[in-house]
Amino acid sequence: MDNHVSRRRMLQAAASLPAFAPAAFPAPEERYRLGVMATVYSTIPFDDAMTRIRKAGYRYISIAPRHAGDVVFAPELSNPQRTRMLRRIRDHGLQPFLSLGGFAGDLRTAEGLKKCVDQLDLCASYEIPIMVGAGPWYYTKFPNLPKREKDWVVEVDQFFAGLEKAVRHAESVRVTLTLKPHTGITARARDCLLVLKRLDSPWLKIAYDAGNISYYEGVHPDPDLPDLAPQVKALCIKDHLGLRGENNFPVPGQGNVDHELLFRTLFSAGFDGPLAIERVDGRDGGNNKVPPDVMDERLAAAHRYLTPLLDKVTRRS
Repeated sequence: MDNHVSRRRMLQAAASLPAFAPAAFPAPEERYRLGVMATVYSTIPFDDAMTRIRKAGYRYISIAPRHAGDVVFAPELSNPQRTRMLRRIRDHGLQPFLSLGGFAGDLRTAEGLKKCVDQLDLCASYEIPIMVGAGPWYYTKFPNLPKREKDWVVEVDQFFAGLEKAVRHAESVRVTLTLKPHTGITARARDCLLVLKRLDSPWLKIAYDAGNISYYEGVHPDPDLPDLAPQVKALCIKDHLGLRGENNFPVPGQGNVDHELLFRTLFSAGFDGPLAIERVDGRDGGNNKVPPDVMDERLAAAHRYLTPLLDKVTRRS
């Protein structure tokens, strides 16, 4: 009797055991999700922007409303158009994981609230779990002239009235609304904690931004971050170099922010949210002032700096 087993019979036998391969070769665990705010390429066409982000090593994006003439993420898109656009993003090997749609409207007004609600609906359509916004702007003229206190108190009360309605809608569409440090009621970690105490909801959390706290407040590191860390559900990554109010946002690792300390503080508190690079424009005056090829180099440099840190911080013994 021929004991030889043909290659065909071996393959047939393997095919009869479909559960074997996944059990023997499990997919690698994803310990963190690092991506780019696609607004860094808002001046170039959509497909070019997505190709550049993927080439730099990223697999996630915070979605941009438009790329050159391409409408990507806007309320006027129909549901079929939204589905097609999400498919186009995924065809590039990318996944949207965050939106800055909370900046679309002022929650103190009915019109602003509607814009926020529309953005939450967009997030739901694109399967984006977290939307980022901010509280009211604190200054009449930054950095030295804050608003008059009696006027500021009224603005804050109006904002919270709108925020409560926005959070209710966020819950209905299963999207977490987050506020980021941006002066005023979210200036620093201690202020963010007071916001969450005033409006307590699992659908209202914080998107932390150490670069903003360095730029707007001149504080680095934020001493109260360990207390806030369990409530942080997203991280907007930007570095800041210089004194308070100095417009210099270099590639991460070249400024005031201690990213290793930042990551250790967040991940030790159970952080598992999006990490989105927001600015690498240095002294250029905005991402849209940076030529695309230069932006490519800076995003690649950010990836080379951040991924080893994240690998080290999230490594399990």
